This record gives sequence, structure tokens and C-alpha cells, in this order.
Amino acid sequence: MSSEDETRMLLGIRESLRRRTVRLQAEIEDMRKAIVEIDRQIVRQGFRQPTPEQIKPGATVEDDVNLNGLVSIKTKDGETMGFLSKGEIEIVFTPRDDLIFSTAIPPFQSFFIERVLSNMRSTDEGRVTSGEVSPDEVLSYDVETEGERILKVVIRNYGGERRQREIQSSLRWTFDKMYDKMRQS
Repeated sequence: MSSEDETRMLLGIRESLRRRTVRLQAEIEDMRKAIVEIDRQIVRQGFRQPTPEQIKPGATVEDDVNLNGLVSIKTKDGETMGFLSKGEIEIVFTPRDDLIFSTAIPPFQSFFIERVLSNMRSTDEGRVTSGEVSPDEVLSYDVETEGERILKVVIRNYGGERRQREIQSSLRWTFDKMYDKMRQS
């Protein structure tokens, strides 16, 4: 096989893969739209996930983790660092009141904010430019603080289940590292 024939073959394979990628991206977008519509139907029928504020008086958050849709975020040693609530388009992480996590403790800013969330937002902005998503679907986030103390991390338009797992995993890893640094000081 000549070099020219091999190049033609590779170009054909490349074009076939490009067309398949476009078809798969369209299929993924259709699935996302279907999920959004299903979520709307569920909400219309009256199903609502309880919010963290709906925890019964006198009960601890740990008692109501499953009832209220909260997920405990734990260190690798099993210590609860805070709680994550997941909504249709929003994830909210609230650290335990007795743990003072600071925005200045690495790797919060360098890893979680800059490498994880900012990269996801940049990817979404690129998808807006290419017309894949609308501007109101771009990931956004807020870190609510009191001075440097992190009170809450709110992430909106996180995307789908895969991204939600990636955010949750990155958040757990980040806060676990911060927790280790807090214990060492």
C-alpha cells in the first residue's frame, strides 16, 4: 500500500469518525432535552425533593440524610465534612458549622475553582459559541463566604449525571485535602 493510499484511507476513517461524533452529540443533546422534559413532568405532578431547611426540629442532619435528599461528604477516614443537596439544575455544598474551611487553604482555589469549575464553565462557553447549548445553560458557581470562611458552594447548570459525579468527587477530594491541612496546623 502506497503512502498516498494509506493517507486516503486514514482521511476516510477520520471523516467517518467525525460524522459519527456529530450524530452521537446530536443524540446526547436529544437525551438531555428528554431528561429536562421528564423532570418538568415530575415537578408538574407534584414531586418535590425536600430542601435542607425542611429538616424536622430536633433532628440532626444525619438523621434525615435520605429523607431530605442530602448526601454526606466524608473524608477518606469517614468523618463528615458537610452536606450536598442536589436539585434539577443546582448543587449546593454546605460545610459543617464547626469546621472552618477557608478559601485560602489549598487546593480549593487552585484545583476546585480554577481546574474543575472554571474549566467546565469554559467548555460550556465553547458549546454556546458552537450553538450546542444556550447561554443560560452555562455552568456558574458562587462561593458564599464570611471573610475567607466558606459558608456554602453553589453550582448551577452543572449539566448531567456524569458532571454531577465529577463535581461531587472533586469537591470531596478537595475538602478532604483541606481537612487534612486544617488538622495539621
